[in-house]
Amino acid sequence: MPVTVRSAVASDAPALAALNDHVHDLHVAARPDFFRPAPREEAVPWFAARAEGADSRVWIAEDGTAPVGYVLVFFHERAVRPFSHARRWCEIDQIAVAPPGRRRGTARALIDTALAEARRRGIREVELSTWAFNADAQAVFQRLGFTPRMIRFECRLPA
Repeated sequence: MPVTVRSAVASDAPALAALNDHVHDLHVAARPDFFRPAPREEAVPWFAARAEGADSRVWIAEDGTAPVGYVLVFFHERAVRPFSHARRWCEIDQIAVAPPGRRRGTARALIDTALAEARRRGIREVELSTWAFNADAQAVFQRLGFTPRMIRFECRLPA
């Protein structure tokens, strides 16, 4: 059955938090120094606020019987700075697809929905980021037409 994508509302927050586990657990395992497990009692209200936020949108993908993925985006605007132009952009902050939704076009449908909203708002710049350890996500994003723009390095100083 093909997936359908719809705007998420605050009452979808428990499903969004559950879908997030599929990606967040990977992040906690790879970088426990940075990520912590997300308690449901914290994640659910956080997702509820983002679903109906002033500068954010969430879409949820369903396969007819259950949610199988979501995408969370933020819309930003920045005035001109001494070294950079003014800009408006859409940031794809999170995307998660549960195993039953993978290899079925779910990620593409979610990204396409976010891109359509950016176009509707007159925004031409869309960006996302991924951690260096997440090679699978990087491959998906490149297949969906994204290209690397910046590499961020870190240096951990001894205690």
